[in-house]
Amino acid sequence: MRPESIQDAVIRLAGNSQDGIQTAGAFLARLAGRSEHDVMTYMTIPATISGGPSIFQVRIGSGEVLSAGDEADFLVAFYQHSYQDHVGFLREGGVLLYDSDNVEPNLDDKRFVYVGVPITGLTVEALGGTAKDKGKNIFVLGLISKIFNLDDEKLKRLISEKFGGKNESVVNTALMAFQAGYAYPVGNVLTKHYRFEHIPRPSGRAQLTMDGNQALAYGLIAGGVRFGAGYPITPWSSVMETLRRELPKYGGIFVQAEDELASVSIALGCSYSGYLAVTGSAGPGISLKAEAIGWASMAEIPLIICNIQRGGPSTGLPTNVEQSDLHQAIFGSHGDSPRVVLAPASVEDCF
Repeated sequence: MRPESIQDAVIRLAGNSQDGIQTAGAFLARLAGRSEHDVMTYMTIPATISGGPSIFQVRIGSGEVLSAGDEADFLVAFYQHSYQDHVGFLREGGVLLYDSDNVEPNLDDKRFVYVGVPITGLTVEALGGTAKDKGKNIFVLGLISKIFNLDDEKLKRLISEKFGGKNESVVNTALMAFQAGYAYPVGNVLTKHYRFEHIPRPSGRAQLTMDGNQALAYGLIAGGVRFGAGYPITPWSSVMETLRRELPKYGGIFVQAEDELASVSIALGCSYSGYLAVTGSAGPGISLKAEAIGWASMAEIPLIICNIQRGGPSTGLPTNVEQSDLHQAIFGSHGDSPRVVLAPASVEDCF
């Protein structure tokens, strides 16, 4: 089957967070970055330990991609609720790939192309039943790779890199699931395959695929920050984890403190001794740091503070973000306490 050449596609994976939706989507995003394609992603993560409905949307383009897309060209529905909640985001003529073991779509709705695959059953069959249906996200990754003629060897390397630090059986299981999805005769139920056009980049520079938090962490390091302290809180935690992993490579250190007050105080101590330091949090944590931040202004001690904002007042929505803390950043202090406030508008700005 000769693939149809395309320049852009929006792929939405809809299921539950415990199914590894974000992991599968992240593989697609990383592959795009390593294949000289532009990419932008959007995801939702439930704020419950047990997991819940979740999506990962990735837009891959041969040219410049400026948004994650409003409508999906390709929707993967793992469950009935995934289909019901997200079919409205699928454009007319788009492809609905659904797990026929769990989903019964309305086939009378002729606006879409329906591709039913027994994803759960085939995953269990491929892995011998020992992992139950764990791995169906990687099975779907194999299916998508085949449908869009993606570089399966690069994807296999990405899978090996991702799970390489775990038991070898984990890597082998993931690769088995991927190969089973890639080998599935999807051409029997889908009349078209696709291939992204390759448009060489004029600059010839290698590109990176990262989110704003990663860009912020590496920007701090590139800017000369070598010391920091923090306390875990979503969605700041990934900045902290990156700094804790990377700073020692440059002769620095990052301390996980026992609470928000301790973290800002440790960072102030580093700056007081002559080393520019960073601390950070989300809105509730910034509130707890407010007195110490005011003291830094009074003592004229330089300090970088990152507020990775979560949605809503009080403890808010831990796994959702918004831009609502500007007044807190500018005026959230006791008395007159001027500070420089920078509000990045893009991943590049974060760096």
